[in-house]
Amino acid sequence: AVVSTQSTGVETKWGSLRYAKERIAGLGLNNVTLCLSHMGQFRGSFEVGISLHACGSATDAVIQQCITHNAALVSSPCCYGKIVNFSVVEYPQSKLIRREVSTFPQFMEIARLADHESDNEEYMKCIDIDRLEALRDVGYSFLEIRKLKPPTCSPKNNLLVAHR
Repeated sequence: AVVSTQSTGVETKWGSLRYAKERIAGLGLNNVTLCLSHMGQFRGSFEVGISLHACGSATDAVIQQCITHNAALVSSPCCYGKIVNFSVVEYPQSKLIRREVSTFPQFMEIARLADHESDNEEYMKCIDIDRLEALRDVGYSFLEIRKLKPPTCSPKNNLLVAHR
């Protein structure tokens, strides 16, 4: 059976959007539209939120949109140290992590270490567990941290997968 889907790409950088447009045209795809916007301002509907190299809080903006739209999530976060406090998200996000990390400065120290330590895997895992546990707090039941392959395809290589 043929599945017909419509995809919308949301990007904040004009250069990346132009590159995506060229790739879409080169592949002959006619089911993809592009939108220049911050994910937090995107007003379309969707069933699966997918983000690749969503820097810092951009990953959390995608997660918030997925919660709003009751959508599944597939996200490859990066630039953990670029997390900033913004009106929609309070860090740490999950009840679980708030038990151990009670302030934003403490949380940001973990995020900084996730970007800058050579042995940063445990710090990245802490930030990503906070993200997934925040999804659990609002009713998501399938939550996984996976790895992108090959390891050289991304600087961080984590892949968050979640659905209700």
